[in-house]
Amino acid sequence: MDYFQFIVAIYIINIFFGIKLLFYNNINLSNIIYTLILIIIFPFLTPIIYLLNFFDEQFRKYFIKKQFQDNINIPCLNDKSITCHNEIRLFTNGDKLFEDIFTEIKKAKHYIHISFFTFNTDIIGKLFIQKLEEKLKENVEIVILYDPMGSYKMKKKYLKNFKKLGGELIPFIKLYKKYPNINYRNHRKYIIIDNKIAYLGGFNIGDKYLGRNNKLGLWIDSEIKLFGRAVSNIEKRSLAAYLYCKKEKINFEKYLINYDFKGNKQVEIVSSGIDVSQINHIENKIIQYIYNAKKYVYIQTPYLILNDGFLKALKYAESNDVDIRIMLPNKNDHPFVFQATKAYASSLVSNNIKIYLFNKNAFLHSKIFISDDHYVSIGTTNLDIRSFKYSFETNAFIYDKNFAHYVKEIFNKQTTYCKLFTKDDYNKQNIFVKGYESISKLLSTIL
Repeated sequence: MDYFQFIVAIYIINIFFGIKLLFYNNINLSNIIYTLILIIIFPFLTPIIYLLNFFDEQFRKYFIKKQFQDNINIPCLNDKSITCHNEIRLFTNGDKLFEDIFTEIKKAKHYIHISFFTFNTDIIGKLFIQKLEEKLKENVEIVILYDPMGSYKMKKKYLKNFKKLGGELIPFIKLYKKYPNINYRNHRKYIIIDNKIAYLGGFNIGDKYLGRNNKLGLWIDSEIKLFGRAVSNIEKRSLAAYLYCKKEKINFEKYLINYDFKGNKQVEIVSSGIDVSQINHIENKIIQYIYNAKKYVYIQTPYLILNDGFLKALKYAESNDVDIRIMLPNKNDHPFVFQATKAYASSLVSNNIKIYLFNKNAFLHSKIFISDDHYVSIGTTNLDIRSFKYSFETNAFIYDKNFAHYVKEIFNKQTTYCKLFTKDDYNKQNIFVKGYESISKLLSTIL
């Protein structure tokens, strides 16, 4: 076979798998043009993309069935009502956060339910396990759900005593269950104590989240401590995950303990992922608030890889003279994703859309949305296609003027550690960097 025949054969295979891809219900239509360009330029990727979508489709069907089972087993699981009587504390520093977590763990009376994307058994991980073991000796129930891909550095030997004492360590979404699964991941990060207190946000368990990673430097993140009625809605989602893993009935009523809370914050807990709905409620709610914005929209996200729906919402707000500020990291923890983020950022920069790049001595991992001195969202969701399409996420939407002002003040203070990214900055880049960004943007449909 000569070279020409080989190229023709490759493209015939490419067309075959490309056509099959177009018939998948779960294909990302908002990025279909990028996907088509990608498989034309890199035809060898088409069978890989097809296989990934095939495996994804099998897992998607499995979790759609789980939706119905969850709703039967746990009443009011998808209750989207706004809860009153909540108190909120915001953490941006990992050391202070873990100090507070350890204090509350010590006070636990009934149970501690934990879910993390990344659970490392390094210095802070071992200390965390030690604190949990102390509570196990007091007959407090402890369950740790973790994502196997995000927690690939976890060394189970450090959890032997934890399990021996009665603690449960459970992988929520396995890497292989009849079919390999690398896309659908449990990205939810929370700690629930006695249905009274919940921690929710961007921090995972690991030394790098305390700024102990030389490459990433200081770690800038956001985590809320909830004390109030909103905790029950996080716990219900936790119980649904626990039930899925255990494959047996549980007495959910013993976990949904009632208290007389006196806080005054209104909070709505919203989860997304194929285990909840085929519609991404977090993405849609944020887009809705962008369309409704009158004054400003402030966003912090470590990754900015947007679909057409989100881009149109930002452009619409821009056309209505809404002040849009987006804060991003200025260093990478994933090279291709970082370059894709810069490519999307450069396409958004305008008079009304300002892009802030955080100081290079730190890594910004915070996931915050603020609008019009009223709407605040803090949780686990990145503003990228992966979070919107694949990841299992949970966000708290807080409707409180005073809290919105407080978060806005923190955002404005953090801009002083940032560099404003302009069109000139993009134009000054050499052709190789621009090419790298363009290829990364193409690859972002499958990153």
